[in-house]
Amino acid sequence: MKKIKLAETPTPIQFYSSFKTNDIYIKRDDLTDLSLGGNKVRKLEYFLADALEKKADCIVTYGSVQSNHCRLTAAAASRNGLKTVLLLSKSNDLNFNGNYFLYDLFDAEVIWVDTRKVPETIEETLTHLKNKGYNPYFIQGGGHGNLGTHAYKLAFDEILNQEKENKVDFDYIFHASGTGTTQAGLIAGNIINQSMKKIVGISIARNKDRGTQVILDSLKDYLDELGISASALQDHVTFNDSYIGNGYADIYKEVLNTIRTVAKHSGILLDPVYTGKAFHGMLDYIKVAGLKNNKVLFIHTGGSPLLFNYANKFKEE
Repeated sequence: MKKIKLAETPTPIQFYSSFKTNDIYIKRDDLTDLSLGGNKVRKLEYFLADALEKKADCIVTYGSVQSNHCRLTAAAASRNGLKTVLLLSKSNDLNFNGNYFLYDLFDAEVIWVDTRKVPETIEETLTHLKNKGYNPYFIQGGGHGNLGTHAYKLAFDEILNQEKENKVDFDYIFHASGTGTTQAGLIAGNIINQSMKKIVGISIARNKDRGTQVILDSLKDYLDELGISASALQDHVTFNDSYIGNGYADIYKEVLNTIRTVAKHSGILLDPVYTGKAFHGMLDYIKVAGLKNNKVLFIHTGGSPLLFNYANKFKEE
């Protein structure tokens, strides 16, 4: 699979702290460089390469009003001289801050979409652009698809190399799990490398049944494309929905307190929608499961602009 360079990799792995006798490390995928970084940069290296190979001159994608994926897609497209059209779900919670502000900096065109009409709006937008003479390329929300999965299979390989360099062997890998391709890629890497790591996705929105199925579908599609057969794939998927609160972008006090603690202890900034919720979930998971004497890796998947968009939440607490 071809790619273009957008990310600064390998991203560093830093020791954070010991917790309940477990050593916690953070892999800084928030430092992938492009437009304040994040896990989507790795995926966009493949999507943009595919788009350019197909002579696309316009990138179309979908997300929330504060989508990290949309921010990074707009940045990657702009950097490569491509027009960007962002289909954003309509929201009553809109301010010119965070990722929404950055869409404007990258001169992205925004089309507001009723969440009940996303598929038809995508088709209408692509048809409209073609009629205007563009050759549009559509990227699914969150960088979903085999290219996105492949990016995190390679990230898993990167982690294995860093283990050797740093003489550490991780027992657990935690991360914020949303659209599923990051987790599917990590699991694929685990299977292909015959590793025994426990990969735990902390859901930021989806319930367990839905989230697990999406990851399984992504994992199977990717392994099928590579011609790799693996049995009992469901046994490889741990998707925990205990920390979503009332759903996507529900920001509760434990998340805010976790962000404060991590910032004060390490200077590392988490966000309240994705990584803050996942880091809180990881710590509670370790405590509830009674884990002892493990090496634990948390993948910081980015989202820094969201911290500023929700700054008022910290004052309210």
